[in-house]
Amino acid sequence: ADLRNLIVADERECVKHCRDTQDCVGLTFRESDNRCYLKSKRGGVNGPYPTAGPFRESDNRCYLKSKRGGSVGPAVAAGYNSMNMECDNSNVDNLDCIREGFNFPSADLRNLIVADERECVKHCRDTQDCVGLTFRESDNRCYLKSKRGGVNGPYPTAGHNSMNMECDNSNVDNLDCIR
Repeated sequence: ADLRNLIVADERECVKHCRDTQDCVGLTFRESDNRCYLKSKRGGVNGPYPTAGPFRESDNRCYLKSKRGGSVGPAVAAGYNSMNMECDNSNVDNLDCIREGFNFPSADLRNLIVADERECVKHCRDTQDCVGLTFRESDNRCYLKSKRGGVNGPYPTAGHNSMNMECDNSNVDNLDCIR
């Protein structure tokens, strides 16, 4: 997902370079040598990939603290700061889309351990091509999905809660169409 990399004065200059570069949607800034990596996909190749520590800081910024890019997406590494040029740090208000007791099998972009379903939603928002998720309650594992409902649609599975990022919870009122 790297478009190019260059040495810059600071994170602000890195952001300016991304703004001026065709197809740049995110970046990683390495503090040790001020190297700026311009990214063509939100969250890197396969999305943010923290292996330890929290995913988001509580400072309402788009930075994914201590992340490093690579062939499988960002991983935790001190001295690396990454961000998407467009991000959504708003409150998670679509939890009414969760289907409790259902798994969306396969179509995984990535999976990771998170604190709760809200954090899983935030990861999906920050990951290119993520349209849904499954949260496994037993170990707080979050599966980010590239297809609505997984490969073949929802499957009843105890201890799994799934949702599509865009859902329709309106009343079903067209049953008179059934023949």
